[in-house]
Amino acid sequence: MSYPSASPRASQIDVIDQVGRAYRLVFDRMQLVAEMALLPYLIVLGTQLVALLMPGGVIGSILAALIHGIAFIVFASVFYVRWHRFVLLGESASDVFIPPGWMEFLIAEIKVVGILVVGWLVLVMLASVPPIFLTVVLSTVGGIALALAAVRVSLIFPAAAIGEPIGLRTAWDQVEGNFWRLFACVLAAYFPFAIAELIVGAIGALFPSLLWIVFEALALALTFAGMAVIATLLSQLYRDIGANNGGG
Repeated sequence: MSYPSASPRASQIDVIDQVGRAYRLVFDRMQLVAEMALLPYLIVLGTQLVALLMPGGVIGSILAALIHGIAFIVFASVFYVRWHRFVLLGESASDVFIPPGWMEFLIAEIKVVGILVVGWLVLVMLASVPPIFLTVVLSTVGGIALALAAVRVSLIFPAAAIGEPIGLRTAWDQVEGNFWRLFACVLAAYFPFAIAELIVGAIGALFPSLLWIVFEALALALTFAGMAVIATLLSQLYRDIGANNGGG
């Protein structure tokens, strides 16, 4: 059973209910989360460790960031799509590594990430133009606006994951009148994981390189767990919006 795209809902998002449901579903299905995430996690972790072995310097740092970023976008999205499809379609097992809907999801991901990267590059260049104080403030405001816009169109992801992609404009319109509640949901859902990752990273930096790798692996595991909660949240919102407009 799938959930088609829908027009903006009239009722308001219940932030506490949506976030609570997302956390409960993930923690109740933690074993399934681990099973779905294991291989993508190991691949991303492996590329992350390879990136750490790149030579130093500006070029080496850029290359390492590209390797890790591309691997994360490509392989972490495999788990992300699997979990969206479990929440929305009830798919809990697959004989193939790449699930249906992955290509549609990757295209949506590239659209959003591409717009963010281009936008931030423009803002960075703007920040170097005199008067510096003014352009830095404008660039900061612009960067925040871009991040908020990415949240606004985030329902593009569950739609793509179930093979029913929608445009950025449609995703934008779906949350009309509900944006700040959507933002509060996303913030509340991922904030604990973000804080935990910072703590793990700070502790790991105090240890020798071998133990530091262990903390890197733990931080990545927290990232995947946070992704499961976010995917659950967005899937619930996408499903509820469809139900409130006669979809489903």
